[in-house]
Amino acid sequence: MSDDLELAALLGEAPGTPDPGFRFDVLALTAERARRREARRRAFRTTTIFALIGLIFPIAHTLGFGLNELQPLLLVAGVLALAYVLAVWTLEGPRAVLARSRAVLRGRL
Repeated sequence: MSDDLELAALLGEAPGTPDPGFRFDVLALTAERARRREARRRAFRTTTIFALIGLIFPIAHTLGFGLNELQPLLLVAGVLALAYVLAVWTLEGPRAVLARSRAVLRGRL
């Protein structure tokens, strides 16, 4: 993106002479759009995942499964999650586990 004409295609008309302010404005605008796009994608992903998790229990209840039938599946899911954390801890150390858990809690799902 070193050509002013290419940068101008993002905002409109190109200036007659090279303008560093114009380039900075274009790059700031594209960076802001990229941040907003990523934030929307992350929000949509988080909302979708939590909606699907929330739908599991009503769907299971309508299919005739109660908590007694789902309890072994939830136990297996918990054991698998614990095994994953222990495997990462063993391979990469405790700092990696903490860094990944913080990333998940921040919204990276």
